[in-house]
Amino acid sequence: MSTADAPATSARDRLARVGLILAAIVGGLALYGLGSGGSFYHRLVAAPFAPAAHAPYYRESLLHVGLAHALGLAGSLLAFRVFVLSGFWLGLVRLVTAAAPRLSLADLALVLAVAVTHPAAMIAHAWTCHPDALTYALTLALLFARRPAFIFSIAALGAWNHLPMWLVVCTSALVLWWTFAEPRLRPRALALAAGLLAGIVTCKLALHLCGITIAEDRFTAAAAHPLPVLLGYWTGPGWPILYTLAFAHLVWLPALLLGLRRLAPRAALGLVVTQALALGATFFTEDTTRVFAFLAVGPLLYALVRALEVPAPHRPAALRPLVLAGVLLTLAAPKGFAWKGQLHDLEASRAHLRALLSR
Repeated sequence: MSTADAPATSARDRLARVGLILAAIVGGLALYGLGSGGSFYHRLVAAPFAPAAHAPYYRESLLHVGLAHALGLAGSLLAFRVFVLSGFWLGLVRLVTAAAPRLSLADLALVLAVAVTHPAAMIAHAWTCHPDALTYALTLALLFARRPAFIFSIAALGAWNHLPMWLVVCTSALVLWWTFAEPRLRPRALALAAGLLAGIVTCKLALHLCGITIAEDRFTAAAAHPLPVLLGYWTGPGWPILYTLAFAHLVWLPALLLGLRRLAPRAALGLVVTQALALGATFFTEDTTRVFAFLAVGPLLYALVRALEVPAPHRPAALRPLVLAGVLLTLAAPKGFAWKGQLHDLEASRAHLRALLSR
């Protein structure tokens, strides 16, 4: 390739990446619709720091309602939904910008296909108004971050978004950076710890200064669940609950673990630990699909990108076709999520989007 051809190729690559992101956004809406629940978060947008003597636990999630307040979205529930969902889209952008220098365009498309067909994408669309989409964006930003100053900022913001889930995400990030032999581990780990502490202190201080007293935080609510009730959330739906956690993407997980063993001595173990952390945290919640999806998806995508960047002779030949098979099976199979021990479909969120488009 001549020097003159390089800028044109670069421009075509950038255009192709933008096209992939737009296709992923449209594909997500077509697959999952737009959820109509969670409006209690929108009611907070008008006054996210209004005092409350016995505030519910979701008053701890100040980031997305605070940003929406600053943007003047208190008057439109639809605008708030789209704003929150844009956090998921921002996560896709971060995934592409992080993976593009490492992967071919075909592999990049494969990674995006996994991101769009993973249960996290379904929940981001079906549970709009919740802070999950921002959790998604912040997780991907954190996992692929290298500069300590950026890591500090992301860690602090995450504490303002959903603290219990963010603690698991930060622990997973440390596990992955260590087991994948990421460079400059110590300054990155210190920046993560300092940012997380700063976020916790400032969020709790803001709640205190504004006169917001949480009646029962998320930790307390989780601990209050009796063990038989927690077990019922898993045994009630039966084996389909396992499918809702990861859809058919479990098909290619063994090939991914095999490939990671060739990347770094402890890389496969690191991914297993992060998925176990996600599963362990999920056990104490009533919205099993949602919690597992957003705790597990970041490490899974990070590991997939790292495995695909390994040169072909050293990468398991079955990885790419198995990932594609997992994506196709997910597209063809029914989609649903588990909540309070019951399985739910997506008809409500799809119907809501159809109603909006037919106006």
